[in-house]
Order: sequence, then C-alpha cells, then structure tokens
Amino acid sequence: MLKKLKFTTNKLRALPCNDKDSSSTDLEFSDTEVSGLKCLSGKNGSKRFLFRYRYQGRKGSIAIGRFPDVDLSTARKVARQHKGLLAEGINPKAKRDAVNTFPTVYDFFWNTYLPLAKKHKRSWQDDVSRFKLHCKSLFSLPYNEVTAHQIMQLHLKMSESSSEYRPYAPSTCNRVLALIKTMGKLANQLLDITNVADKVSLLPEDNARTRYCTIDEIKRLIGASLAYKDIYAGSLIALLFLLGCRESELRLRKWSDVDLYNKTIRVPRTKNGSYHILYLSDLMLDIINKLPRVKGNPYMFVGRFKRGCINRP
Repeated sequence: MLKKLKFTTNKLRALPCNDKDSSSTDLEFSDTEVSGLKCLSGKNGSKRFLFRYRYQGRKGSIAIGRFPDVDLSTARKVARQHKGLLAEGINPKAKRDAVNTFPTVYDFFWNTYLPLAKKHKRSWQDDVSRFKLHCKSLFSLPYNEVTAHQIMQLHLKMSESSSEYRPYAPSTCNRVLALIKTMGKLANQLLDITNVADKVSLLPEDNARTRYCTIDEIKRLIGASLAYKDIYAGSLIALLFLLGCRESELRLRKWSDVDLYNKTIRVPRTKNGSYHILYLSDLMLDIINKLPRVKGNPYMFVGRFKRGCINRP
C-alpha cells in the first residue's frame, strides 16, 4: 500500500481505514508536497492531520485537526507555519503551549494587576481586601475560562443573605464587580481575552439624599462641635461639615498648607492623585484662627499620639 502521496481532498476521502486487527491505532499517510504533514486514518474511518518533526535531535508531533473539519489547504498552511518556526530554532509545540496557557485569576491579580494598581491607585489595599474576601470562587480558574455567568453568580451571592452572613449593601457588591471589570479590561489589553465582566450590570444603589439640614440644624450642629471639650476634634467636625471635603484631606493638613491671606487650604494630593484647593469663608477662618498651635507640631489638628495629627477613629 502506498504510504506517501500528494494529498488531494478526494484522495484523503478515499484513504482506507486501519485494519481492526492491527496493533496500531491509526494508519499513517505522508504528504509529498509538505514534508512532515501526515494524515492518520483510524479503525472507525475517522481521519486527522498531524505534523511530525525533529527538534534538537528529538522527535515531536503536534495535532492539527480532524479532516474534513480542517481542510487540506488549512492543514498545509499550519504545517508550513510550524516548519517556519523550526527554521528559526523554535519548537512549534512549545510555542503553541505558551500561547494557550493563561494565568489563573489568582495569579493574574497578584502578578499583573496588583503591581500596576500600586503605581496608579492610592486605594489599592481596598482592592486586595475585596479580592481576598469575595473572589475566592474565581481563584483557580484560568482567566480565559471565566464566564459572565460565574461573575454574575458571585455578584448576586454577595447581595443575598445566608446562614453565615447578612447580605452586603449594593454599593459593596458593586465595588467588587468594578474590581473584576477593571481586571478584565487589563486582561483584554495584555492577553487578548474578552472582558466578560462587562456583560454583568451593577446593582441599583439606593443612596440618594432624602433631605437637607435646616438652617437651625446647621447652627446647632456647628455650635455643638465648637463647644466640644476637645477643640481640635470639634473644629475638625465643624470644618468638615462646612467644607464638604474628605475627612483625610482636612485632618492631615499642616499649617504650611494654609494661606490665611488668600483664604485657602491646599491639599497636596487627593484620592485621585491630584492637588486640590479648599476655599475658606470668614466663619471657617475664625474657627482656624482659634486653633492653638503647638510648638514642634506642624499639624493643624493636633492629636495625642506621636504621629502628631488626630488619629482616624
């Protein structure tokens, strides 16, 4: 029986099946046009393409696909690509395995996402907490095998109560989903993986303001804050209410950040990494001017510990 021939589609269809009594699984035929390209005919009549080669003195083989699902022209094209890699000193099977091996979600977070987040996000530690606490069901999955359904189930499970814990608030659930979406965006850029998390919608957050303080309530709140026994803590509360800034943006300010002449406080770095200017009214200036300055302590709001400023409660 002729084992070497120039493959054509008709000849491949006509190849005989391997003898059922044969000790080998397949009957192998070689293409004379592209060396190394084989067609293996099984005992049940199935046929498949294979590329055989030698790399650094060792024999190797790599599957191409079943015939006729993979046609002859495609099989030859793939075989020629493998031969091109061999000419460059590259093992085609190792190259294929490297392309098809994707990191797990766990490895991608710690080895790729987090190092970048540390450079660009001041709140990267929040991402670590969210990932470790809520994303355990995704840890062992190769990133390319994660589905939108799995992410949706994780998201919904957080919002449902169980015997172990109460449901998380929609805002908490959405922060975890936002993390997975951001990771998916990075995986899409670096690994060309579709960001399936984009298919999952955020939960509605019922956090709209229902009412505003009346003028009388504002006066009472500020009055109670300024009458508080700790002048630093009371003044901080009053100014936070009047300025509407983040607590850390005001609590950590030093006297060098205050410009009494221009009525401003400069925040060197906000949460998003940029600087910000707080503008002061006469009432705010009056509160600031009454703050006692402590020699050797640069902070506006002096604390009782070595750090110098009021510690976070």
